[in-house]
Amino acid sequence: MFISVFKTSRIYLPILLIIVTFLLWLDGFWFYSQTSIPAEQPAPLYSMLVSFLETNKFLNVLLGFVFLILQAFLLNHVITSKNLVDRHSYMPGFIYAVLMSSSFDMYAFHPVLIANFFLIIILGKIIASFKEDKVYLEIFNVGLLVGVASLFYVPAILFIVIALIALFMYFLASLRGIIATLTGFITPFFFISVYYFLTDQLLIRIHEFTDISITFMTFSLDIETYFHAYTVLFAIITFIALIKVYLVVIKDNPVRIRKRYNILLFFLVISLISLIFITDENIVSHGLVNIPVAAILACFFHHNKKKFWNELLFSLLIIFMLAVKFEGLIN
Repeated sequence: MFISVFKTSRIYLPILLIIVTFLLWLDGFWFYSQTSIPAEQPAPLYSMLVSFLETNKFLNVLLGFVFLILQAFLLNHVITSKNLVDRHSYMPGFIYAVLMSSSFDMYAFHPVLIANFFLIIILGKIIASFKEDKVYLEIFNVGLLVGVASLFYVPAILFIVIALIALFMYFLASLRGIIATLTGFITPFFFISVYYFLTDQLLIRIHEFTDISITFMTFSLDIETYFHAYTVLFAIITFIALIKVYLVVIKDNPVRIRKRYNILLFFLVISLISLIFITDENIVSHGLVNIPVAAILACFFHHNKKKFWNELLFSLLIIFMLAVKFEGLIN
């Protein structure tokens, strides 16, 4: 039902998206006092928000919800405006909102949610290709946004690779282009280092940041037991979508569209690699994956003409998600 509805161009779809997302977040609003803030070794900019969010838990959930809705519409615009799905579809945004509502742990203004905002903008800039007269400025901006995202959530630092890949995909790889990308990337770190230096915190923060980086190298991918079934189903549906999109769909598209699909694939690979450097078992850490997966699933459902299978696969995902949420509440 949901896929068929959100594939259309009906005027009420934005409101329906907000309503469905709110219903998925209902337990978060109801049990807002039980929400948690990932406050252990936070990234520099997110650490400035931790104390405020811990003492204002309802506002924390509300901010998270509003920011998620904003991102859903932003991602939807990025994917639909580049002809990866129908221009009037709200499927990419809807799927992203659903995936980002899959766990009680996600009902917060958490660092991954903030990082995803910048990563969606980065995705939009890259798949739009770079304007010839402003190419180095745009490359600089992409690097800058990656730097800002990683100051909220450290594993986002890996997405600098996406910026460098884009240079090669669009035949812009040159020393000047690489320097522009890396200069943009280090600019946020420079300014926050100056701030820490002026407040006599620089050495302490460098030590903390180094500890975070080393901790990520323990290669932990533990997931809570009740989440296994949903994770397996999520992986299977994503794999089916990848096979359909990259072996069938893209071969019928022009080169510029195929490049956009390839950017999505690289985005997914980098987001999966980022999971290797995460030690906590909080499902929030897996939120980076939801950007490319939502886009790829939307492309799959859009091009797959078998309505029954579209509805069945997505319905199973929703059912398992609700089961996970219910089991999490009773535990």
